Amino acid sequence: MIPLSVVEEYKENLMKMSILVTDLFDKSVYALVNRDLDIAKKVIADDKLADEMRNAIVEKGTLIIGEYAPIGRFLVEIRNGILIANFLEMIGDDSKKISYQTIELIKEPMLKPLIDLPKMAKITEDLLRKSMSTYSGGDGKVLDEMVESENEVDRIYEMVEDELKLYMMESPKNVSRALRLIMISQRIEEIADLCLKIASLYSTGGNS
Repeated sequence: MIPLSVVEEYKENLMKMSILVTDLFDKSVYALVNRDLDIAKKVIADDKLADEMRNAIVEKGTLIIGEYAPIGRFLVEIRNGILIANFLEMIGDDSKKISYQTIELIKEPMLKPLIDLPKMAKITEDLLRKSMSTYSGGDGKVLDEMVESENEVDRIYEMVEDELKLYMMESPKNVSRALRLIMISQRIEEIADLCLKIASLYSTGGNS
């Protein structure tokens, strides 16, 4: 039988990774809004830590399954932990991509005041925190709320994309900056979707 301490340590490491990844996302948005080159570069550098944590969690989960052959709830915890680690690693990668785009945007004057992108990011940050709170137990009500929030992120994304396309049509000088902002909004929308995938693991009885 698998010791409870082994499962708890495994879950604790996953939560540590989620804290790191949430920080990466927060900093990537901060760097974008404040045109902070140093913070953008730090996000890119620190994403390597997220990759290392993901690899360690996947390796540990695989070893636990091989050594203890857990069943029932414990097997689900370990299996879902591996899936979540992969989702978190993707979120870290998206944060890194946002920072790469930010570094390029800083080289030019601002195209427009950033209003809707920070709104998208704020909703998405809340989704990320809620998604990880489900790791200790499923909550269908929370998932319903998250779906509504993710739909709001989609709505803002479409609005941002439409507005930036108008900027591109207005002048060829706007195209590069507008495309970078569209790519950033796509990354934020993708992170929101990944948060929903994490929460969905538990809404469907994955933690029972």
